[in-house]
Amino acid sequence: MIESKDIKRVVVAVLILAIFTLTFLILKPIIMPIIFGLLFAYIFGPVYKMIKKVIKRENVATSLLVLILSALIIVPIIYLVPVVVNQMFEVYVFVQNLNLTEIINNLVESNNASTIAINLDNIIGQFFSSFLSQFKDFIINLPSLIFQFAVFLFTFYFATRDSEKLSEYIRSLSPFSKSTETRFLQEFRGITNAIIFGQVFIGVVQGLALGAGLFFLGVPNALVLTFVASLISIIPILGSWLIWFPTTIYLLATGQTFAGIFLLLYGALFVSSIDNILRPYILSKRSTLPVAMSLIGTIGGFLFFGLVGLVLGPLIIAYTLIIIEFYRQGKLKDLFNRQ
Repeated sequence: MIESKDIKRVVVAVLILAIFTLTFLILKPIIMPIIFGLLFAYIFGPVYKMIKKVIKRENVATSLLVLILSALIIVPIIYLVPVVVNQMFEVYVFVQNLNLTEIINNLVESNNASTIAINLDNIIGQFFSSFLSQFKDFIINLPSLIFQFAVFLFTFYFATRDSEKLSEYIRSLSPFSKSTETRFLQEFRGITNAIIFGQVFIGVVQGLALGAGLFFLGVPNALVLTFVASLISIIPILGSWLIWFPTTIYLLATGQTFAGIFLLLYGALFVSSIDNILRPYILSKRSTLPVAMSLIGTIGGFLFFGLVGLVLGPLIIAYTLIIIEFYRQGKLKDLFNRQ
């Protein structure tokens, strides 16, 4: 016979499960801006401390930082997006007017020039169709994006102002030992810094470096090419070569020999070296996670989680390796030893 205590326990368990399920469903539509808000609060933590030294009042210092961050995000969007979109359409029209078969024949004599040209034209068409679709979705979802941006700023504000309290609260909930918490926190800081400086920062630097060369050579629509180069340089395996190499071919095919050779050497010897030299150095110095595992985690995280996966992917891989290392050393119980 089932006792009343057992029934009460089942009811309580069901209620708790229902509450957490409803909480998840409530937070699900805004979980990404919340995660980005927490992440940016960590990234801009040192900046907040500098501002707080000058402005002693927490609310005023945090509000000033929110205004600075908002300006850094909104101002470029307002001024650059219309220009980038306009240049993107110009590039599309320009490509459509190109005789790709003739260009390929001028570069490489081939009987399959027309087939190659058709395939290239299809790839380019699909790329621009995808861009137009994304741009249309951006316009349609603009009210939702504005709301999510407000949630992001709200989260960023309170996570920055109450960072110490938030950190203490998370530690109080942790079931892990203090030594394990320290290792996890160290790995989190190392990987987050590695992603920010080793991928995002270097990717933007690569794009800007290539953009400087494109502007110097007077390449048409250099701004949109710089924007795309910065974006794809952030993603591992992809890189700025996807911009400077086709542009080099275009310059050579149109008789601009000096500009084509210059861009080829500039892209291969200088722009690409920024990624090949600095990225592994930063990744290895800021985290104990092997570079290969970090790249695997970054790619897998990006494919599964989206942009936030650039950080979450390597973190999950790093934590998994830490747990495996505890198991290998026969210290798995130490993970949960609070002493």
